[in-house]
Parts: sequence; structure tokens; C-alpha cells
Amino acid sequence: MPPSRTLADRLEAVRSRPVAPARAGADGPDRLDRLARWFDARTDVVEGGRVLVVERWVAVPAGTAEALTGRAAAAYFDTETTGLSTGAGTVIFLAGTARLEGDRIHARQYLLSDFPHEPPLLRAIAADLASSERIVTYNGRTFDLPMLAARLTFHGLFAEQASLPDAHDDLLPDARRLFRRPLGGARLADVEAGILGVRRTSDCPGSEVPTRYFGFLAGGSPDILAEVLDHNLQDIVSLALLEAQLCRLRSGGWREARVLDPRGMALDLLRLGAVDDALELVESAQATTDDPAEANALRRVAARLLIALGHVDRAEALWQLGTRRASVDAAAAWIEVARIRERHRGDIAGAMEATAAASRVLDIAFALGRGGSMSEVGRTRIAVERRLRRLRRWVAAAERRAERARRTAARTPRRAVA
Repeated sequence: MPPSRTLADRLEAVRSRPVAPARAGADGPDRLDRLARWFDARTDVVEGGRVLVVERWVAVPAGTAEALTGRAAAAYFDTETTGLSTGAGTVIFLAGTARLEGDRIHARQYLLSDFPHEPPLLRAIAADLASSERIVTYNGRTFDLPMLAARLTFHGLFAEQASLPDAHDDLLPDARRLFRRPLGGARLADVEAGILGVRRTSDCPGSEVPTRYFGFLAGGSPDILAEVLDHNLQDIVSLALLEAQLCRLRSGGWREARVLDPRGMALDLLRLGAVDDALELVESAQATTDDPAEANALRRVAARLLIALGHVDRAEALWQLGTRRASVDAAAAWIEVARIRERHRGDIAGAMEATAAASRVLDIAFALGRGGSMSEVGRTRIAVERRLRRLRRWVAAAERRAERARRTAARTPRRAVA
């Protein structure tokens, strides 16, 4: 039996193995130059090495720049990575930035030729973003920017990380709020097809992106990265188009929008302080919807934000619009009026009056056959009676307190007036 080798013996054996010579053009500067020639790109010299930059110009529809007037200059930013996590093993191998210049978008795409050249790539990306007042992304708050921060931290590039703009607008929450329900999803591809009118003639599915890059590193042709670059380019161009569309909607374009979630748009307008526009939207949506539940959902969203803004009168008036027809939904609207009077006005008598109106409307609706199912009537009846009982207890308690105060005042001798 041969003697067992120690760890030192094994390491020495590994060190003494001959190293196979690298293939010409497989890595290092030769690979970077090969990519530059293939994509007609330039190479920039930055601290620590060179960076490949693919520069392109894309025309945008007329009115895009005009719609963004008043917004701070932005860098539209998107990354392609070797995985979907933000852990240490995931690397940004392609990052695109875009800026609107007149009726064209000026795009720069930073492509990583190989992993050892990541630090200069990150320096170039950070310097590009630092030259803008803000960054605009799609899901960048949870992926792209944390990914960039993780890679900068990994390489100790803290100064570069600190130079990134503080202002960041992630358009994904806006798209979810305004488009997810009518489109059935809020992926950028959904928004492109349903809102922006963008049709990608050829595209690389996101699931294929890491595989194509690894295939290139393994010796594949740079051509397999062409569609990845096009995919990234369309992403950053679509960001500019989407932000312009959002600005149009908020400045009154919602009136002509064919695809829009009125509930989400009303919420958006109220957050911006456009109370009159939000109420107009809610009223028009209520007039056109055939779904009473949707109408009440619209009122609920608007009323809550109106109350938060201090417009209690307008919130109550909004719910009173829903009390005009004898139905279960009208009874539910009267309950909301009662809640506003009780909680935000301290008007117990008014709340009791509204609750009693809810009870009467429910009786009429049931008699006219507009009461809906027995379960709906039952739930509404329980809510009405529960509120009436509580309000009666509060009124009785208030009357008892007033009576005690009157008796106490009657028993207390008046002080002689000097």
C-alpha cells in the first residue's frame, strides 16, 4: 500500500503541473479588441484597465422630450447579469445607460469581455451614472441598483458607489398601479405591447441571457451576444418612453387613455395633490362601470386619500354619490358616510341618521328585488345593526355623562360674588 500523501505534497503536485498555453484571442486584451471590432465599439481607458463601450443612437416618437419637460435629467439604466440573485457569485456583464437628447436617445452599453476586467467596467458605469441628476429603472430598486452596489462593494470601490445619484425613480410600482389589472401583468414586455406600442421583432428571452454570455466566454462567437445587446438597448429606450407616457397621463392624458386602471390612476393623482382631477376620474369611472363592487372600490380609494389630505367634506360627498339608488351597495355607501361622520367629524347624531338611512335603503332594495343574494343582504344587515347598536350605546353614555355633569353643577354651591 503506497504511503498517504500529506496536504503539502498534494499542493506541491498541483503547483508543479505544466500550464497549457492560452489560445490566441481567447481572453485578455485580444478578446476585448475582438469584441470591439465585431460590434464597431470603442474602448475607453479607465483606472485599472480598458472598457468596451457600444454607443448607439435611437430615434424616439415626437413629443417624448416635451412630455418630460420639467423632469430632472435622467440616466435610464438596465443591467444584464449572470444570474438573478444579488449574491457574490452574480456579475454584471452588460449595463446600458440612455439619455434623451432632443428627438433621439443616446445609449451607451458597457460589455464585460471577461471576469478579470470587472473593476474597470464598474468604474465606467458608476462614472456614467454619476454625471446625471437621477437614475430611472424598471425594478431597479430591488435588483439593478442593489446588484451594482454589491459589485462595487465586492471590489472595494466605495468612492464610486458614493458618487451615484441619490435620486432614483423605479417605474415598476407605477406600471403595476396603472396597468397591471387591465393588461394582466406588469412586465416591461407587457407594458411595451399594451401601452407603448413597441413590438420586438427579434429578442433574446431573459432566461437565455446568462447562457449566451457563458457560451461566449467558452469560445463562442461574439454574434451570440448581439441579441443580448439589442434586448438591453430596447429596455433602456422603453424606460424613456414609459416615463414620458406616465407624465402625459398625470397631466391630463388619463382622459383619453384606452388602457388604464382608474383606481390606480386616481390614487396616483391624489398622491400628486391633483384632488380635482382624481375626483373627476373617479366620478367618470363610476358612471361607466357596470360593476358596483368596482365603483365602491374606486370610492374607497379616493375617500381614504381625501381624508388623509384633510378633505373630509369631499370624501363624504363622494360616498353620497353611491346612495342614490336603492340597493345593497347604496346601503354600504350609507355605512361609509356614517363611519366618516362618526370618526372624522365626531357627529354621532349624523352617524346614526346615516346608519338608519342604510337600514331603510336595505329594506327597500330587498322589497324591490335589488338586494342581491341572501348572504350579501345578511352581511350588510349585520353591519348596519352592529353600527346602530354601538352608536346607541355611545349616545346613551353621552346622555348619562351630561346628566351627571348637570346634577353635579346643581349640587355645587355658587360662590358669592364680591
